[in-house]
Amino acid sequence: MKRLGILFAACSTLLSVFSFTAFAQIPMKKVLSRVSVPAEGNLRGLVDTIGFPHVTRQMDAIAKLSLIAEKNLIEENQKKFNLPDNEGFIFGICPHDDYTLAGRTAVHIQKFIKAKRVILIGNAHWSEAFGIRNKLIFGDFKYWRGPYGRVKISRLREKILSRLPKRDYVVNRTVVETEHSLEALVPFLQYFNKEVEIVPVLVPFTEWEKENKLGEDLARVVAKMVEENHWKLGKDLAVLCSSDGMHYGDYGWSYYNYHPFGCNPDGYKKAMAYDSLLVTNYLTGKITNEKLHRLFGKIIDEKNITNYKVTWCGRFSITLAVNFSERLVKKVLGRNLTGYFLRHSSGVQEAWIPVRKMNMGITGDVNLHHFVTYFSVGFK
Repeated sequence: MKRLGILFAACSTLLSVFSFTAFAQIPMKKVLSRVSVPAEGNLRGLVDTIGFPHVTRQMDAIAKLSLIAEKNLIEENQKKFNLPDNEGFIFGICPHDDYTLAGRTAVHIQKFIKAKRVILIGNAHWSEAFGIRNKLIFGDFKYWRGPYGRVKISRLREKILSRLPKRDYVVNRTVVETEHSLEALVPFLQYFNKEVEIVPVLVPFTEWEKENKLGEDLARVVAKMVEENHWKLGKDLAVLCSSDGMHYGDYGWSYYNYHPFGCNPDGYKKAMAYDSLLVTNYLTGKITNEKLHRLFGKIIDEKNITNYKVTWCGRFSITLAVNFSERLVKKVLGRNLTGYFLRHSSGVQEAWIPVRKMNMGITGDVNLHHFVTYFSVGFK
C-alpha cells in the first residue's frame, strides 16, 4: 500500500507539471478489452474485470487511495452539508465508469451509503436490443459477485415484485447479466459494508408519463414495506442510482457523437460547465416533480426518447430514481428530498488511480476528443 500511495502521489505531481492543453495531448495508456466471468446458476457473473475491481486486494487498494486523494474535499462537504461520519444519505447518484477514472468521484457518495439494504437503479444500455421499454427490469439471481465474496439479493426484491402491478416490470436474466451499470457500484458498496444486501433494478427507454407512474407505484410499494418493518430511510434502506455524465467527443463513439462546444480545451471547459449547471439546477436543493420534469426535457427529446439532448447515459435511470426517491421520502417522512452536489470530474483533467499492477485498466479512450464526465450527488 505504501508503494501505491507513492505512485499515486507521483501521478498527481506529474499532472500538475503540465498545462491543461499539454496534458490533453499526452498519449493515453493502452485501452484494454473487458474480460467477463460467466454466471453460475443463481450467482450472477461479471461483465468487466478490467475496469472494475473484483478481488479483495484490488478494492482495498483503490478505496484507500481514493479516500486519501479525496480526504480534504470529503471533510469540506461534511461541514458544508452537515453530514456526520455516522449518518448516511437516503439516496445518491454515483458514476459507473472504470475505477481508475471515476473512483475518486464515486467514493464521495459511496462512503455515505450506510443502509443494510440498498435499492440499486441503473440504466439498461442495451435494452432496445431486447425490445423492452417503459418497464422496470429485474433479474432472478440470488447473489451477485463482489470483491469480498457473494452479495445477497435482499428478500425485499420478491416482496416488491409481489406487490407491483404486473404491467410495471419484467424479469429478464439476460439483460441483468449483460449490463455493467450496477455491477460497477457493488465493489465500493461492499467495501464500506460487507453485509450489504441489494435490489438491482434497471431502467430502459421510458417516456415521462410512464416514468411518473413507475416512480409512484414503486414508491407506494416500498413506503408500505418501510412502514411495516419500522425501517429508517438512510439507515435500514437507501437508494443508489448509477449514471455517468456526458459522453463527449468527435471520434470513437458508436452512437453518442456529442461535441457541441468543440473538442479543444475551451470546449472541454464549456462542456464541464454545462454538465455542472444541469446538476446544480435540477438535482440540488429541494427536489420537486416539476423540477425533475424540466431536467427530463433538458436531456431527453420527449417527442422521440431515443434522441439524446445531452449524452448522460443514465438519463432514464437518474430521472426514474429521483422520481421514486422523491415520492418515497414524501410518503415516509412527509417532506421534500434535498440534493447536495458532492463532486464533479472527468478522466481528462486529474490524476488517475494507478491500477495497472493490479491487472486493471481503462476500457475506453480518454482525451479531448473522447471523454466521460462524472458526478456524485447525495440526497437526504
